[in-house]
Amino acid sequence: MKANGTTRQRLTRDAVVRFAASLVLIAALVGCGGGGTPPPPGNPKPTLTSISPTSAPVGSAEFTLTATGSNFMSSSVVKWGGSNRTTTFVSATQLTATIPATDLTTGGTVQVTVFNPSPGGGTSAGKTFSIENPAPTLNSISPTSATAGGTAFTLTLDGSNFVSSSVVRWNGNSRTTTFVSATQLTASIPASDIASGGTPQVTVFNPTPGGGTTTALTFTTENPLPTLLLLTPNSTVAGTTGFTLRLDGSGFVPTSVVQWNGADRTTTYVSGSRLTTAITANDIATPGAVQVTVFNPTPAGGTSNALTFTIAATQPLAITTTQLPASATGKPYDFTLGSVGGVPPITWNLAAGSPPTGLTLDATGRISGMIGGGSSSFTVQATDSSVPTPNTDTRALTIQVAAGPLPRNDVCTPGTTVGTTAISNGRIRASISPYDDIDVYSFHGTAGAQVTIEIFAQRLDLDGNPATRDSQLDSVTQLLNGSCSELTFNDDIDPGIIQDSLISSYTLPSTGTYFIVVRDFRGDGRPDLIYELSLSGTD
Repeated sequence: MKANGTTRQRLTRDAVVRFAASLVLIAALVGCGGGGTPPPPGNPKPTLTSISPTSAPVGSAEFTLTATGSNFMSSSVVKWGGSNRTTTFVSATQLTATIPATDLTTGGTVQVTVFNPSPGGGTSAGKTFSIENPAPTLNSISPTSATAGGTAFTLTLDGSNFVSSSVVRWNGNSRTTTFVSATQLTASIPASDIASGGTPQVTVFNPTPGGGTTTALTFTTENPLPTLLLLTPNSTVAGTTGFTLRLDGSGFVPTSVVQWNGADRTTTYVSGSRLTTAITANDIATPGAVQVTVFNPTPAGGTSNALTFTIAATQPLAITTTQLPASATGKPYDFTLGSVGGVPPITWNLAAGSPPTGLTLDATGRISGMIGGGSSSFTVQATDSSVPTPNTDTRALTIQVAAGPLPRNDVCTPGTTVGTTAISNGRIRASISPYDDIDVYSFHGTAGAQVTIEIFAQRLDLDGNPATRDSQLDSVTQLLNGSCSELTFNDDIDPGIIQDSLISSYTLPSTGTYFIVVRDFRGDGRPDLIYELSLSGTD
């Protein structure tokens, strides 16, 4: 049949549509991988089954590590703790890598892996390589000993196989350690490690892997030989109650023991220069003289010199204060009355009258306060603890109060007490102020009498804590005759240890006026250089 024109146009249009659809189909097939060149296959993920060697000592030289596994290729890389190392391809199942000496300077463990690059590829599971610390050896330590109570110091240890992570141990406890070399370490030893005598064991520890602990060397902490300087109090009356005895000296350690006639007493360590102990009523039941010593245990140590503690028979109670220091309105006042004899403790009260306005008398015999009124006369009474009937004594006293400024007390003039503070037996509190100040006191004494003058500054407890120093006064005390010529003096009870002054049981050569001069060794002066002057043996 012969096609007409309309038919021919339809056939042509259908052919075009079929041709276009074919092009779309071809493009779709190409986009779906149905045609063209396929992409190359990805790299395999490597598998690491072993490494050789698996360990090396700290400080080893460079070596070759062999890695065995599968899926290795020429572009595979051995990684050491995540960092690439120079790698040689041997086969699909073996690689070698160069491990430099710098990788082996510190003990520990490292993860070894193999990495294949993309496409594909990846990182294998790790194998552990151990850098093993050697077992250390300790040959010597320096120093080998110290005195108990000393300061911190540096200990030097010599041996072998020390590493940067080595640790010095003191009785099994780690101490701050400095690595010097494979044959030397140093360690910081704090003062607390040598507070008491003993024989601590010193070792060196190297951590795992490998490592270990050396045999121990002995360090000797030697207790000093103690020195006993003062007993407070140094006497009592037989039959009284127990009390706390304070011992001052040097070379005391936490293991020091107070001995009472050779028998140990429960001891409290306060500092290297002070101990306390409880003395019971049974210890002082009868009159006598007791030898008091301090014992430090070994290593070294030993027993101190002895001081005598006197247990006296009961003597009549007597107030020894005969004159109170004068003062001025608006000034602080602090004086403690003195007595001898009786059975302690002694209790004080007012029997008649009263001190100047602003001052009070407490049960210990201390008259203190801020003066707010004029001169006053009054009578005090002391009562002991005798049983069943207490003994008493009374004394009439006067405090002269000036309306104007407080008179000076820094001048010693032969033949007169002007420029001094007149006192008698008792204890007065004052301070050295201003700069380069001195305090001058006067008293009347009898020929042959034994006077004791004692300064309390370093030992003065103002805040209730006996372990702290409350006054920085370094006292120097002189005893002068009536012509202001020096008879005797004292700087420190024990130089560098107890900086308070003590003139003990000095026999007065004649009857008359005497002077006491108190000053600071450095010439310093300020209101907080507080002291108490204790005086006994005067008229």
